Amino acid sequence: MMKIKKMMYVLMGAFAIVACTDNDNEGGVNNGEEGGDNSPEYVIPAGFDFATSRAVAVEVASAKPVVVSLYSDKDCKEENLLVGDLLVKGEKSLELNVPIHCTNLYLRYATATTTAKDVAFPIANVTRGSEVVAITVPEDAVQPTNEKDAGWLFYHNTGVAMFEDNWPIEPNKDNDLNDVVFEYDLKVTECQNEELLVNQAYKENLKLTLDIRAKGGRYPTAIGVVLGGLDKKYINEATAVTRIVLKKGQGTEDELAVGKMEAEMRGTLFGKSQYCKVTVDTKNGNPVIIMDGLADLGDNTNFFQTTEGYINPGQGMLRAEITLSGKERTSLTEDLEQLKAYRELITNTNNQNFFIKTNSNKEIHMKGYRPTYLYTNYDTDSKGEMMDGVPYCNKNGFVWGIKVPVGTKHAYEQVLFDDAYPKFRGWVTSNGADNKDWYLHPVGGKVVEAW
Repeated sequence: MMKIKKMMYVLMGAFAIVACTDNDNEGGVNNGEEGGDNSPEYVIPAGFDFATSRAVAVEVASAKPVVVSLYSDKDCKEENLLVGDLLVKGEKSLELNVPIHCTNLYLRYATATTTAKDVAFPIANVTRGSEVVAITVPEDAVQPTNEKDAGWLFYHNTGVAMFEDNWPIEPNKDNDLNDVVFEYDLKVTECQNEELLVNQAYKENLKLTLDIRAKGGRYPTAIGVVLGGLDKKYINEATAVTRIVLKKGQGTEDELAVGKMEAEMRGTLFGKSQYCKVTVDTKNGNPVIIMDGLADLGDNTNFFQTTEGYINPGQGMLRAEITLSGKERTSLTEDLEQLKAYRELITNTNNQNFFIKTNSNKEIHMKGYRPTYLYTNYDTDSKGEMMDGVPYCNKNGFVWGIKVPVGTKHAYEQVLFDDAYPKFRGWVTSNGADNKDWYLHPVGGKVVEAW
């Protein structure tokens, strides 16, 4: 076991994560000390990986053609959709990524008497190697009236990214992980019908949205993501669409700017002047998507949607929306490597390299991810304090970014993350055996309930 004093440990995707930095946003100054007196103490079992999601192999079988969808939650809401409009004729094998607390997959299908019916199928504690979740579609499922109605298959993945903003300094008393909070949503659409392909010309399509939920720091200027594995040779730039919108309630939005590989706007938003620019950069292979404009959000006293008494629920979120399509093809079986690259953006969440940029031009990524080619000062700025071969993780185990499941609420300004989520500590110290759903149990009054 490894004991690290006065630190707060937090999780990220499939990587071991330890929550990190102090910042001086509220006037505290870090003098190189281990951390503030209010920082908790943890004992971390050796080898614990802090993963909040896991891969699940699934095989769906049906004696007749049916169209089904799979969800990770019994409510079967859009944000919990794993794969939608799946046409099953015989057997269909899938690789899905689910939150670690999930004990069931939920199958939704149409019947002759109801719009939809849901059935739960249990997931084993560990699904590795040859172990597969077997799903047999019930006999009362109805066949589609026309298989063209099921011509498109949807893979879906969504979550929340939280960052501290003054890497490479260790934390003091500001372990609130709300210097930047943004929601992300990725949906890959795959054509399943040869006739539809003729008119559409592409088999796969990605729609990515990035929504700025909160900014509790002075330093952040932009957010970004590198789409690992999606080489530029798999992108038809002529059909790309980049939009900047104000996402509002009930599925409504105001479009602020639109372009192809770039969109830019200047105007009034949230009662003040707002600049935003979204770029899709494929110069170095995998797309680097950057959304600039955080500097104009909020102010340096009460920040943006983090300080108690200064939350404005329902005012909307600034959103970047990027749509990318694969290169044109003439057959569903042509260039399956391109199809694999799009699919794995959903099924292998390690390919989602989220980061923020600061006003000193530093990039801050999650543990284990390299900076983009645009940031060349990593070695100098890291001051030799990072673990050998592990970017953005210092020698004490600190990191500066976490990734958590959809719906996880962010802490108020100056509320320790582990105070906001008290079950987190038990999850860590039990080597992940207990409290797998810790992120579903925040303490009232310590997290922002609506934004």
